[in-house]
Amino acid sequence: MDVTIKPFFAIVICWMFYLFAFFARVEPGVLTNDLMKEFSLNATQVGAIVSTLYIPYVAMQLPWGLISDKLGSRLVIFVCCTVCGIGVLTFGLATAPWQLSCGRFLIGLSAAGAFLSCGKVVSEVMPPNKYALFMGVTTFIGSLGGVLGSGITANLAEKLGWRPLTCSIAIIGIITGLLAFIFVKKGTSNSTSKKENILEGIKLLSSNPSAWLIGFYGCASFLPLSAVAELWGTPFIQARFGVSTSYASICSSVIFVCFGAGSILAAKIAEKLNSNKKACVLMAIGLLVSFATAIYVDALNFWSCVVLFGLGSTFAGSSTLTFDMAYKCVPNSYAGTSAGFNNMLIMLSGIVFQPLLGRLLDFFRAGKVNPDGTPLYELASYRSAFILIIVVVALATISMIFVKERK
Repeated sequence: MDVTIKPFFAIVICWMFYLFAFFARVEPGVLTNDLMKEFSLNATQVGAIVSTLYIPYVAMQLPWGLISDKLGSRLVIFVCCTVCGIGVLTFGLATAPWQLSCGRFLIGLSAAGAFLSCGKVVSEVMPPNKYALFMGVTTFIGSLGGVLGSGITANLAEKLGWRPLTCSIAIIGIITGLLAFIFVKKGTSNSTSKKENILEGIKLLSSNPSAWLIGFYGCASFLPLSAVAELWGTPFIQARFGVSTSYASICSSVIFVCFGAGSILAAKIAEKLNSNKKACVLMAIGLLVSFATAIYVDALNFWSCVVLFGLGSTFAGSSTLTFDMAYKCVPNSYAGTSAGFNNMLIMLSGIVFQPLLGRLLDFFRAGKVNPDGTPLYELASYRSAFILIIVVVALATISMIFVKERK
């Protein structure tokens, strides 16, 4: 292992990167109404702008995984942190919708290397039987970035303004990149120089039907974050309970924290059952029941709804188990590639379902507008659109039954 510092500190640097990248991804979730008013946008347009992040995010999963396996993780972390900081700054200084999209594009381009870098470093410095647990901890660290990018950001944005806050946060990403460049060396790399050997990990994964089913399950179980917490959860809570943005964002914060905690819990459950597959199926059922109740039962009050969303997100933490399952589909030297391949499939949840839910919301609102002329999205519109989440998670649960699990 070619790391100049203690192994655990190398993981901490990666965690800092993932924390910042996660914040950059989810921040617009509490700025939805601000963006609609300031740039005269509707739900479809906001969904399209925010989801711009996922186009390069998905496209760069495999390239960053290959680069990480070939050249090590330091280069990936340094470059990605710096570019992510520039993307956040671009978003904060935007004066037109296309500039918002450019900022989101840069964030997606760079944030794509965050989680797989963590997976690469964990595979280098920790024993294989601890991989699932440490990736669960990594997810929990990222969820803290979700908390910072939701509830805390909502409060600070109301006091400071969303632009000054966003620009200030951008500096943190650049500083994290410098720390990685200074303290983390190249790391273990795949020493082969043959192109066909570099691509062997992709061949092994893409030719394995179970790898695709695993990725589909991860995509579906990630919807509580990508579709609800990152974008449509806060306005849904506002439409249902008539609360302020900062108060409604509590739900998103709870979803992030519970998802992170659920990632660690999922590793423990899988260890107890001696099966990632069984743990995924059981937890997906819990996710379905919790979210369906939170969305469609009228008798719930604000806090009951938040608790159920949190419970469902805890079950959704099983998404992290898919990385361990994908990791076992290839040799250890392709750990970065396996993480990139799986994360590429998971992040389709954002690129597909954020704008799709926005389009469904515009369809179900049937042209209704507020007195000030802005689009009116009533509770019934959200409930009708969110049926899509329930259906996709149910299909993914069924598909997991057909996965051939490797011990």
